[in-house]
Amino acid sequence: SLRASWKTQLRAPLQTIFTGAEFAPILAECTAIHQRVLKGRVWVALHMHAGDGNVHTNIPVNSDNYEMLQTAHAAVVRIMALARSLDGVISGEHGIGITKLEFLSDEELRPFTEYKKKVDPEGRFNKGKLLREANTGAAALHADLTNAYTPSFGLMGHESLIMQQSDIGAIADSVKDCLRCGKCKPVCATHVPRANLLYSPRNKILATSLLVEAFLYEEQTRRGVSIKHWEEFEDVADHCTVCHKCLTPCPVKIDFGDVSMNMRNLLRKMGQKSFRPGNAAAMLFLNATSPQTIKAMRVGMVGIGFKAQRLANDLMRRVARKQTAAPPATLGPAPIKEQIVHFINKKMPGGLPKQTARALLDIEDADYVPIIRNPKATTAETEAVFYFPGCGSERLFSQVGLATQAMLWHAGVQTVLPPGYLCCGYPQRGSGQFDKAEKMITDNRVLFHRVANTLNYLDIKTVVVSCGTCYDQLQGYQFDKIFPGCRIIDIHEYLLEKGITLGAASGGGYLYHDPCHSPMKLQDPMKTVKALVGDNVLKNDRCCGESGTLGVTRPDISTQIRFRKEEELKKGEAALRESGKVAAQGNVKILTSCPSCLQGLSRYGNDLNNGLLEADYIVVEMANQILGDKWLPEYVAAANSGGIERVLV
Repeated sequence: SLRASWKTQLRAPLQTIFTGAEFAPILAECTAIHQRVLKGRVWVALHMHAGDGNVHTNIPVNSDNYEMLQTAHAAVVRIMALARSLDGVISGEHGIGITKLEFLSDEELRPFTEYKKKVDPEGRFNKGKLLREANTGAAALHADLTNAYTPSFGLMGHESLIMQQSDIGAIADSVKDCLRCGKCKPVCATHVPRANLLYSPRNKILATSLLVEAFLYEEQTRRGVSIKHWEEFEDVADHCTVCHKCLTPCPVKIDFGDVSMNMRNLLRKMGQKSFRPGNAAAMLFLNATSPQTIKAMRVGMVGIGFKAQRLANDLMRRVARKQTAAPPATLGPAPIKEQIVHFINKKMPGGLPKQTARALLDIEDADYVPIIRNPKATTAETEAVFYFPGCGSERLFSQVGLATQAMLWHAGVQTVLPPGYLCCGYPQRGSGQFDKAEKMITDNRVLFHRVANTLNYLDIKTVVVSCGTCYDQLQGYQFDKIFPGCRIIDIHEYLLEKGITLGAASGGGYLYHDPCHSPMKLQDPMKTVKALVGDNVLKNDRCCGESGTLGVTRPDISTQIRFRKEEELKKGEAALRESGKVAAQGNVKILTSCPSCLQGLSRYGNDLNNGLLEADYIVVEMANQILGDKWLPEYVAAANSGGIERVLV
């Protein structure tokens, strides 16, 4: 057969022929094919007993490569035939094993068969193993597990097909390189040693691998996948905030956040995802686009649900405090009664705006693009930015979206908002609804192209966000192809670029909670925060426990995460009071740059040693200090008095 070297004979000429960016995908695919061929080549390793002739013949294979397995099996047949021709034996000094059964003659098997009938006449021990059915020739027989209790490498052919053609194979492949080093443990939010030792990324990878093996064995032996295994699989997937922080310390770059999302997606596709009322309500709220639906859900969730939760917390404070002081160890979801206590053990925020940001500005109509500008300070040539507020900044914590708009108004730019209520798609991906997320992302991108065509006279070069998860998701939208030459930037970094800071208006000391999905990407977030609000800021570590919908989906996990956050808050409180930046009995203010974290941090209001914890969004604090306490009604009134242009899409 003709053989040629890829590295010395083929690669360089192909690179000469296919030059330029347009042909880069062709070269990349050629390289990928070469890697697949290398990975699938069968090598025979001979070792041990060379002196006495009992040579071990090992053939390493990849269990997810069906063609490689068949090549290896053909090589085994040739090796066995060669061993026979040299008057060798199949077993050497070892036992036979069911994978070598097909290479033994009836005469060689007869002594074993007779002994088996003598000691086990009813065939109860390992029924059918290493036995041939009557009238079956050796040439037609292959190793078989139909009646055997012990798994074998003979199943690897089935396994390779399952792994190649299923999501379970992709999940197994994504964790296969784990070194079990444990470097991921210190940064993992769900690894809370005083509550449990089971849910660090390392242990979750180990559990995932074992469950994949269980799935494969049950599928190969046609027993059907156990419901219990699906429940355990879901429990592992639940114990993840999808913060992706485990990726940085991992030497082999496994991102268990991505693994968890893929696991949740598989559970959904297989119909094995548990129904959680809190998660269902939250996702319905985030998926809604109708103003009437959103208004009704705000009334139900904020007007009734939040108030009921706060009342329950007041009534059961003693039980709740006992639970949060020492979170119970968990293995799987907690019982329903215990989950209820987990859900109410920290108060939901109160005093939220009565309406969404769009409702206050009368810009809920999805047929129109709102352009918000100060008519006294802007012209048609003034810089325009596209602001994507996201769900949390305009549906729930509408003061965040309004403060962002007010500060952009103050900066003297034109602010273009998307038409209607939109979600970036990240919450859907995080909960495993990949199909819903992809549809949402595609619809949004098509809509944004229409907006760009309609407003091409504005020459938009900046997309502003006020949420870290929105930032991460929008990076995949290819905005540079929607608004040519544009960039995505967080509102805090944009205000810093414009020179808008608190300066002398800075208050006392602050704590700063950097979200798991930090929206500040241009430099260390603490540098940006200190530049905006002053140097009297201390960083406060650990996850707040909200994690999007985790707080309502698995409140028992959130309780464990909040246990560690509460400790960090008390450390931060002590440091601020010791420095003299906050009075001994004064309230402590903690700032964040994430709407979801704002909800999470608001739950710790009564958990300090002295005083209350007041949580707020940085831009809201800046609006209060720069624009005054009445900034919200004043901005809404100014915008509604000729400051909004509505353009038909």
